[in-house]
Amino acid sequence: MKNPNYFTGNPLNRASDKRKDPEFIAAQLAHEAAQMAVYWRGMPLLQRPAENERETKTIWLSPGAVSQFPRALTPIFLGLNGAIPYFALDVSASAQDPESAPFSDIGVYGHLREFGMILPKDELAILGHGAWLIDWHRRTLFCAQTGEAMESAEGGAKRVAPKAEKEYFPRIDPVAIVLPIHEDACLLGRSPHFPPNMYSALAGFLEPGETLEECAVREIKEEVGVTITDVHYQFSQPWPFPCSLMTGFLASAASRELEIDKQEIEDAIWVPKGEILKVLNGERREDLWVPPKYAIARQLLEVWARS
Repeated sequence: MKNPNYFTGNPLNRASDKRKDPEFIAAQLAHEAAQMAVYWRGMPLLQRPAENERETKTIWLSPGAVSQFPRALTPIFLGLNGAIPYFALDVSASAQDPESAPFSDIGVYGHLREFGMILPKDELAILGHGAWLIDWHRRTLFCAQTGEAMESAEGGAKRVAPKAEKEYFPRIDPVAIVLPIHEDACLLGRSPHFPPNMYSALAGFLEPGETLEECAVREIKEEVGVTITDVHYQFSQPWPFPCSLMTGFLASAASRELEIDKQEIEDAIWVPKGEILKVLNGERREDLWVPPKYAIARQLLEVWARS
């Protein structure tokens, strides 16, 4: 099955065999066709969507265009598209708000949650990769063992503490997200921070010593008191908010009896397949919303409801 999820399908060759060479990275930065995505607090610089138009694109700058910034703002190498190198640069320290951030006169710094569905999918995958790495670099300034200030290495693929001779690699937090099925209905839940009446698949972070399938079983039991079996993996999604890997599952529920843990979720409901199909096909309902297309929960619903 082709992965239907947004933030997947990154077209870049990460050149992991070459990026260890500082001379290679320097040559890519000097490449006349190099492309640079610029971010302010995790939001990339995008073309302003025209009024009533639901599409936009990334504004790619040349490394020369950002050469006025301090050397401390080190571009992160994202990979190659053919021979053309792509980079990401964080300019958050240059301004207190997006309107005064560098290059805001030619575009808008847009949150990927807001613009995800109107960006070309290949660009979204690249921008998600860049946002992930920028956030990780921002949160990984010092060695956890010695407190030593760390440096970016291998084009931003890792950070090193030279004195302690320690290496740190980008963090990935695995999540099991599950759509329990009982006969012709699926189980959806909602968190307090969701928009009113929006329900989604249930999810939880992997704990030490667990498989993803075991995590799925545990989370459903803890959150709603339902026992699930036949946990089947469907697909995964890199989720750069800030550093999760969502792993999607369908599973069989033993019953529809619920014991909701109110500390974990606000509510949970069983929804018949026919009702889910109506919503997926565009029917507007005040009592039931589902996640947008860029969310893996929506894609799990699409797979189940249209099977």
